[in-house]
Amino acid sequence: MFTPAELVRERVGTDRAVRETLRRLVADGTVRRLSKGYYDVPRVNARIGVLSPTPEAIIAAHARKTGATIERPELDAANRLGLTTQVVARPIYRTNLFPRDLNIGGQRIKLRTAGPRSLAGKAGDPAELVIDALQAIGRAHITDTDITKLREFVQEHNLAKKLRQRGRRAPSWMLPVIDKVLAKTQETNG
Repeated sequence: MFTPAELVRERVGTDRAVRETLRRLVADGTVRRLSKGYYDVPRVNARIGVLSPTPEAIIAAHARKTGATIERPELDAANRLGLTTQVVARPIYRTNLFPRDLNIGGQRIKLRTAGPRSLAGKAGDPAELVIDALQAIGRAHITDTDITKLREFVQEHNLAKKLRQRGRRAPSWMLPVIDKVLAKTQETNG
């Protein structure tokens, strides 16, 4: 996915030239207009036909267009770490901008405002993934099995020190859980 503004910033052409070229490419089917200001080159599956863009592609294009920070839902972190088998059917992404619903390419994506502390430096950070997973599961539902899985993840990624530091900013209910996760990892990677 891409936006006309990206093409202009990359010096592909002037704003007018880019928009005129996109209009012609849409007319001949080479490019698809998904919504005002959002385009893609359609992918075709031999059995299904033309595919919709993925939510991740939509989110990435919107973030580039608006300069927003956008993070995946917390429950997604719990799923990725194997703490739940639930899959988010209608994800609500966290952003630093105003809340809004995106209707692009036949998909509806909700963006809800999150505080700067909950978005600060999170993208791709495994320690933040642990915090998000705990937040999604909730204080009352964390099991010993969850603690064991998190401990294995922390050991595998050598996160004990980083998780301990990040734990200083975690909600108070989460601190004893983080201590349990780190209890045996401190011996190996203190």
